[in-house]
Amino acid sequence: MSDLRKQVAGRLGWGIADQAVSSLGNFLLGVFVARLLGATGLGALGLAFLAYSIALNCSRALSTDALMVRYSVAGADSRRKAVAAAGGVALLVGVVTGVVCVLIGLGLKMAHPGSEVGTAFVALGIVMPGLMLQDSWRSAFFAAGDGKKTFLNDTVWTVLMIGGLFAGQYLGFGLTAALLTFGGTAAVAGLFGIWQGGVVPRPAAAAEWMRRHGDLGGRFLIENVVLGAGGQIRPLIVAATGGLAAAGSIRGAEMLIGPVAALLMGVGQVAVPEAARALGRSDRALWKLCAALSGGLASMALAWGVVILVIFPLGVGELVLGSVWPGAEALVLGVIVSATAGCMQVGPSAGLRALGRADQTMQVQVIVTSLFVGLAALGGVFWHAEGVVWGSACASVAGAALWWQRLAKARRQHVAAAAVESAAV
Repeated sequence: MSDLRKQVAGRLGWGIADQAVSSLGNFLLGVFVARLLGATGLGALGLAFLAYSIALNCSRALSTDALMVRYSVAGADSRRKAVAAAGGVALLVGVVTGVVCVLIGLGLKMAHPGSEVGTAFVALGIVMPGLMLQDSWRSAFFAAGDGKKTFLNDTVWTVLMIGGLFAGQYLGFGLTAALLTFGGTAAVAGLFGIWQGGVVPRPAAAAEWMRRHGDLGGRFLIENVVLGAGGQIRPLIVAATGGLAAAGSIRGAEMLIGPVAALLMGVGQVAVPEAARALGRSDRALWKLCAALSGGLASMALAWGVVILVIFPLGVGELVLGSVWPGAEALVLGVIVSATAGCMQVGPSAGLRALGRADQTMQVQVIVTSLFVGLAALGGVFWHAEGVVWGSACASVAGAALWWQRLAKARRQHVAAAAVESAAV
């Protein structure tokens, strides 16, 4: 393996390791709330996490997505200024969304005294700036090609959070304390990130950052919101067309493919900066990297799918999912196809972002999400759970083809533009 390939593999490895740590922290928070507060507390936590996810998508779109696209191959001084400005935007997004969450929470508590959801929203709003600051460091370090720092920062957060939650278990903490622990330890990790990076976020530079990168930020915002909304709408479609049992069976089948989803998210964290670096070498290097990312992930998804199809019917599936397994077993193949096609979208998505084609990524995401929701709904009406799964799979396959078609076109346009510029010089 060449030195370049080793470096790329190493950075991808840090992305996967970081995702594992991050997923562990979120999982343990859910376990803590479920054990101590039951289904009501877990439901309130789920709604709070939905708000957190929306805020995170907004923050990334307006701040760090542009950072990874335009500063992954920049000089150190230029990147430091960009990190300070992007971090300032993230902080401001955290303040604004935090205020909104607090107001929603207070409104819910006034309308329904003792509301667990209202309590969760107030607690989340208080810690939202710290959560957004911590997340901004993840992208900043990945953009600099220093995933080790991202991993260390998330590890510090997770260790502090686990310690706080264990202490809370013996002190009788409730949902408010759990969320304050979750966000408070994130704020500590965010301050640790300032020390790691040697850069202080500058909210005063936020307006200039958004003005300079508005061509990306606005489109990335629409793209992220559409993607998030699509993921939230489908469970509602399942419940409406097939009932809660069907929703549970689909969730069970998707849980089995969880390792692939975690791998995809881990690679996805570093895919854009790696694509930007590849483009800095040549357009051919970009194409090869995108093909390697998609092909590698899809191969792993298929391999894990074969394991599920061959091994899990022998008793492993029932051991893992219990009574959910019989319903989930009939859906596994469709979920595997959907996951594999989803992996094929990672490369071209990163490639288009590296090319700065936010117009294309936004258009494709809107089309693919519309297909995803529409075909899932159509399938659910006629074939219930199986229809939802296979409708989603068809949308994923069509989406993969569309992503690659748009990347090929954008690449040709980039090469033609570069040729014209070279001839002019």
